[in-house]
Amino acid sequence: MSNIKDVAKYAGVSLATASRVMRGENNVSPKKKKLVEDAAKALNYKPNSIARQLRKQETRNVIVIIPNIQNTFFHEIIAGIEKVAFQNDYQVLIVDMQNNPQIEESYFHSLMQRQTDGIISLSANIGLRLMKEVSENYPVVIAVQNISNIIELPSVSIDNVAASKEIMQHLIDLGHRNIGHLTCQPTLTLYRDRFTGYCQALAENGIPINMNFVKYGNSTIQSGYEQMCELVDQDEHIDAVFAAGDIIAIGAMKALADHGIRVPQDCAVVGFDDIELASFYNPALTTIRQPQHQIGAIAMNILCELMAGNQIEDKHVVLDHELVIRKSCGYSLKLQKQFPAEE
Repeated sequence: MSNIKDVAKYAGVSLATASRVMRGENNVSPKKKKLVEDAAKALNYKPNSIARQLRKQETRNVIVIIPNIQNTFFHEIIAGIEKVAFQNDYQVLIVDMQNNPQIEESYFHSLMQRQTDGIISLSANIGLRLMKEVSENYPVVIAVQNISNIIELPSVSIDNVAASKEIMQHLIDLGHRNIGHLTCQPTLTLYRDRFTGYCQALAENGIPINMNFVKYGNSTIQSGYEQMCELVDQDEHIDAVFAAGDIIAIGAMKALADHGIRVPQDCAVVGFDDIELASFYNPALTTIRQPQHQIGAIAMNILCELMAGNQIEDKHVVLDHELVIRKSCGYSLKLQKQFPAEE
């Protein structure tokens, strides 16, 4: 079954031009209009009538899909989205997926019948076919993760692989070798990338990858606690843990404390995201800081361009991250050993 991209390619015009012709807009030259119409006829292309109707009737609403609204990491991203949305006279509707892909898939199906002008997904965990179908009928932007190797959609994120390698290298440089990894299911691109960084750092330092050191769960404090308990009960002599999210790391540190294992003296812990609680927890959490507000603002700006029918030149925006070193990794202990205080 042909889609609008096929029509644009067949006609030799841009996707935006083909879309404008199919929407019946007049700002297209007669020559290009005929090329598109002929291509649509040759390919037997039938525009989606519901999507066409929705695009003609602007709602000034955009939907933002959040994996778990209880994770405070997403709050600043939402603030960035809402700031730009307000400047462009859009209202933001939040959908909480509660870490349940079935809820997300169900809602994406319902979107085909609902009125909205665009979508920003911070989850991107639905089936590829459904994501492709929705993206062809609605402006869609992916934030926090980059799935360009799976499907060509605009995205805003950091380099999760590089960031994970950097924080792992920090642990390795501190002398740690038995490093556990607490994460979420690898079906999520975000956590798959962070696991890739974990493995690459070990491999590049000649450290064997032990899958007994890797535990899977959800992005919650309770799950982090349970994953860490499971790792401790295995008696694997873990000397450091890289959690794929600060929420998971905080649960892990509580589990270690309950087992009488000191952080960082007995086991170093690092996280990812730099949520507000990370700097207030005791010990303060070493982590990767993401520019959350900037991610949200850029994602919304891109969505505004898409909703206006404009072409996006830079479809995959990759922002800088920062390694934030605090007490939980044991860096300060190493400095004390290297430079003991004079008596």
